[in-house]
Amino acid sequence: MRFLLLPFFLLQLVPAGHTQPPARQIQNIEAFAKLFGYIRYFHPSDEAAAINWDQFAVYGSNSVLPAKSDQELIGILHRLFAPIAPSVKTGTAPEFDPKSITPADPAGYKPVFWFHTGVGVSDNSIYSSLRLNRPDPKQKTSQSAFAPFAQRIDAKPLRNKEIRLAGRMKAEVSENGSGHFWLRVDKSEGVGFFYNMADRPVTQKDWNSYEFTGRVDSTANEIYFGGFLQGNGSIWVEEIALFQRDKETDPWTPVPIQNGNFNTLQNQLPVAWSAGPVKGYHYAVKRSRNKNIFEISTQPFTQPGDPVITDIDYQQPPAAGTFVQKSIQGNIKAIIPISLYGTETHTYPAADSTALATLKEQISQFATRHQTADELPVRLGAVVISWNIFRHFFPYWADASKTPDAILSQALSKCFTDSSSLEFKNTLLEMTEPLNDGHIWVSLKGDATEAFSLPLQLVLAENKIVVDDVLDSSITGLRKGDIIEQIDGRNAMDLYAAQMRYISGSPQWKSFRATSNLTNGKEHTTATLMLLRDGQQIEQKLPRSMSGLQSYQQKKNAQRKSGRLANDIYYLNINTLPGDSINQWADKLAHAKGIICDLRGYPTSNHNLINYLLTEDEDSKWMFVPKTAYPDQEKIEFRSAGWNMQPKHPHFKGKIVFITDGRAISYAESFMGFIKDFKLATIVGQPTAGTNGNVNPFSLPGGYTISWTGMLVKNHDGSRHHLKGIIPDVPMERTINGIREGKDEFFDKALQIVSE
Repeated sequence: MRFLLLPFFLLQLVPAGHTQPPARQIQNIEAFAKLFGYIRYFHPSDEAAAINWDQFAVYGSNSVLPAKSDQELIGILHRLFAPIAPSVKTGTAPEFDPKSITPADPAGYKPVFWFHTGVGVSDNSIYSSLRLNRPDPKQKTSQSAFAPFAQRIDAKPLRNKEIRLAGRMKAEVSENGSGHFWLRVDKSEGVGFFYNMADRPVTQKDWNSYEFTGRVDSTANEIYFGGFLQGNGSIWVEEIALFQRDKETDPWTPVPIQNGNFNTLQNQLPVAWSAGPVKGYHYAVKRSRNKNIFEISTQPFTQPGDPVITDIDYQQPPAAGTFVQKSIQGNIKAIIPISLYGTETHTYPAADSTALATLKEQISQFATRHQTADELPVRLGAVVISWNIFRHFFPYWADASKTPDAILSQALSKCFTDSSSLEFKNTLLEMTEPLNDGHIWVSLKGDATEAFSLPLQLVLAENKIVVDDVLDSSITGLRKGDIIEQIDGRNAMDLYAAQMRYISGSPQWKSFRATSNLTNGKEHTTATLMLLRDGQQIEQKLPRSMSGLQSYQQKKNAQRKSGRLANDIYYLNINTLPGDSINQWADKLAHAKGIICDLRGYPTSNHNLINYLLTEDEDSKWMFVPKTAYPDQEKIEFRSAGWNMQPKHPHFKGKIVFITDGRAISYAESFMGFIKDFKLATIVGQPTAGTNGNVNPFSLPGGYTISWTGMLVKNHDGSRHHLKGIIPDVPMERTINGIREGKDEFFDKALQIVSE
C-alpha cells in the first residue's frame, strides 16, 4: 500500500502558553511516548535504525496532539510509525499474524534484534546498543566526547603573575557540539587556575576573538593550554597566544610559546602541539585567507564493510518472529515484533521506501523550524526521549520515589505551562528528582543564570546554613560560624528546601548539593545576606564572583595538605594527593604509627593506597551492567565486574582512619567500599552519597544534556549500596561552635583514634 501524506493539520505547530492541557492531549502524548520507546529501542527494522529519533520525537509529539478520540489517535500513530515499523500493529484489539513477519522461505535469513548492554546513548564504551547480524555501529559522538589539542610550558618563570590566553576560533557544530579554548595551571599538589570556556562555548560560524585571564600560583610547576572540539561538528582555530603581567596596571607582554600560528607542520599537523589521534575525529591544518588554519572535525561513524555482530553474551535471545504486546494508553494496545528475519541487505518485511523518504523529509523540515525548548514540541520531544531511556534502562527503579507512569504524566503536563528553555530545564530537574540518582545533572548549553556563586563555602549544621569558609581573603565582613538567615530577603532554609526539589540522590547528597548551590546566580550580580553572629543580625553584600570551577579549585586549595604530623602520624588528603606520591612515601607510611586518610570529596586516581592495606587477593564482583533484548526491563541479565586487587608491599600496618561524608560520590565510594567491606580502616564522619557506577549521559533537543547512572552497584557482600552509601564506624555531625572556633571535628576525632 502506498503511503498517504499526513493530513495538513498534523504538520502545524500546536500553540501552547501558560495553560493546562486537556487530559486528551496528555493521553495522546503518553501513547506516542510508550510506542516511541518500544520501537526506538526494541524493534529492529532497518528503517527504524535509519531514522533521526531525536527529530522524530519532536515531530511525532506535535503530530498526535490534535487527536480527539482513541480511533483518531490510532490512525495517527499508524501513519507515523508504518514507514519505519510496518509490522507493528496498534488498536484496541490489534490483530497480528506471525506469518506477516515470516518470509515464505526463511532459508538464508538470520534473526535480527536489539541487544542492549546498559544502553548506547553516549561514548562510554561500557554501554552499547547493537543489532544482532547487523554491522557494528561505531558509537555516536556525544556531548561528553571531545578532541583536544594542547601545549605545555614551564610555569616557574610566571609564578605570582597574571596570565592571559587569547585566540581566534569559529565553529560549525551540531546541537551537542561546541568549541573551546582552555588553560590549566598545575601545582606540585593539585591544580591551580583552570578555565575551559564551559560557560561561554564557541558555537558561532563567524570568526571571533576570545580571551580569558587567570593567576599563576606561587607553587605552580607547569601550564597546559590549547583548545578542543566537544561533541559533533567542526572548529577552526587561527592562532593562540599567551600574555603575562605582574599587576593590573602593567601592560600585557607576550609569553613565548611554540608555533602559535600553526605555520610549522609535520604530516599536516602543527609541530609542538599535542593533537590526536582521537577516535571519531580528524585533525588537519589547512590554508585559508593566506593563513594556516587548524581544523578539528568529526568523522562519519558508519563505514562500508564494518564487521557484523554475530555473537552476544546473553542467555535468552529472542528467536526471529518474537513479538510482545503492550498497553500504551487506556484501551490502546500495540503488538511489536522484537526479533525480525533479515538478510545481509534488509530486514523482513520491508517498508514503503517512498513513504519513508516522505516521512524523513517532513521530520527534517519540522525539526529545522523548531529547535529550542521555548517551543512546546521540543519540550514534549525531550521528555519522550529522556523518559524512555530511564523507563527501559535505569537500574534503580526499586529505589525511585515515583512510578515511571507518574513521572511521565507530570512532566508532560508541566511542558504545557513552561514558556522558556530555562523553565523547561527546571521541569527536567523535577522529572529526574524522584529517580534518586546522585549522578543526575541537567545542563543547558549557554545557560549562565547560575554559573557564579559567592566566594563562600556553606554547610548545613544544626539545621542551619552556616559559613564554613570564606574563599576570598579580601572579604572581612564574614567569619566562619556565621549563620545565614536570609539571602536576598528570602529565608535561607526555605531556599534550601526549594533547592532540594530539583536535586536527585540520597538525602546526604542532596543536602551537600543544595548548600553548594544556595548562592548561585548570574555573574556580576550582588547578593544581600542577613547574618546572625553572637545574637546580632548583620547585613552583608557580596558579589557573585566565582565560577563553578574557580569555586571548586579554591575549596581544594583551602584543604589541609598531605604530610607527616607529629608522633609518626601521617595525613593523606585523598582529594588532592597523586597516586605516585603514595608509592614514593610507601616505606615511611609502612612504619607510621597511624595514617589519617581524608576522603571528603573525590580521589585523584590514587586508589593504589588500597593495595598497601590489603593482606590477600580479592576478586569480588560489585558492579553490574544490565543486559537485555526485551522492553520494560524484562529478562535482564548482568555483566559483573570488580577491581581484582592484590596486596602490595610494604604493607601499611599502623592504625588507619578514613574521614568521609556526603560529598564522597561514585569513584570515591568505590574506594570507600573496599575500606568498609574489607575492614581496612576505621571510618569517621557521615554516610557517603550513595551513588556509584559509570555515568551514561545523553543529549536532548533544545541543547540539554542529562547524566545518570547506567549500572547497578552493590556492596562487596551483595547488599544494597544505593542511597545508603558507606556508613561510618564513628558517626559525627558538624557543630556551629566547632566551625566558629575553626575546628575540624572529624579530623580531631580521627587524630584521637590513631593516637590512642
